[in-house]
Amino acid sequence: MNILQLLADLDAVDPEAYQRLSGRRGALTGLGQAGRRAVAAAVPLAFGTMLTKAYGRRPNTVLDVFTLALTLEYLESEFYKQALASTLAFPGNSKAVFQQIYKHEQDHVAFLEQTLRLSGAVLPDKPRFDFTGSKNGTQAALFPTVFQDFGTFLKVAQLLEDTGVRAYKGQVGTLITDNDLLEAAVRIHAVEARHAAHIRGLRRALGANVRDWVSPADEVITTKGVTDAVYAGEELTRQQLPVVDQKIPFFPTETTQIVTSTPAKAQISLGEAFDEPMSDVTASAIAALFIYG
Repeated sequence: MNILQLLADLDAVDPEAYQRLSGRRGALTGLGQAGRRAVAAAVPLAFGTMLTKAYGRRPNTVLDVFTLALTLEYLESEFYKQALASTLAFPGNSKAVFQQIYKHEQDHVAFLEQTLRLSGAVLPDKPRFDFTGSKNGTQAALFPTVFQDFGTFLKVAQLLEDTGVRAYKGQVGTLITDNDLLEAAVRIHAVEARHAAHIRGLRRALGANVRDWVSPADEVITTKGVTDAVYAGEELTRQQLPVVDQKIPFFPTETTQIVTSTPAKAQISLGEAFDEPMSDVTASAIAALFIYG
């Protein structure tokens, strides 16, 4: 696979969509408390209840979603900007790959800023970031060599990209009443997922036990009580489905036949089969690990 061509193709597709969508003046106008009530009224009660039960999150406004998304895109964009400006040694053609990924993140920031600005919303201040996790030297660093060691850089990149993928998916329930905004978010989600998969491939090439997708069989790169929230809940092997006849079904059912070599492999495969959404609270807490001031 020519990853540079693939990323370039994605970049060629997305800005066009962003430009078209960002022209929707007033897309978010009035989506404060009134918008929250409108969203709640538009979404079938059973579905809204199911989402709340499934993900345990409070109902957001569209404005909340875009503000969270902008914070996460600031985070990723600044991460690659600082890495590319550092003395970090990028092996092979990987620097060109990360230059392309950085460009995507800049595009995402520009789109979200423009959409919020056109809606009349006040842009949130861009946070100050410290990717060592030391909060500008005020506490012990979580990743002291993030911009000195390529392996550590890739681990942090994977944590950030996987967080972004799950966070966008976690906000689908709020955007579901607006097809254009939902489409924009899902397009960005797809690009972030490509980034995550490629970074995982780079780590595997260096000998890491990791797949292109999140798997219970991946080697653990998180710290308990600090960064393990990135993958918390990803090991689930059953998925809640839309309510039918006032019943909440799950897949697989107790009688679903799953063909694998062993029961253990079935557990791993089911855990890999679904990418679990992440709540806004969890995504914000993970981002806060790298924000100071």
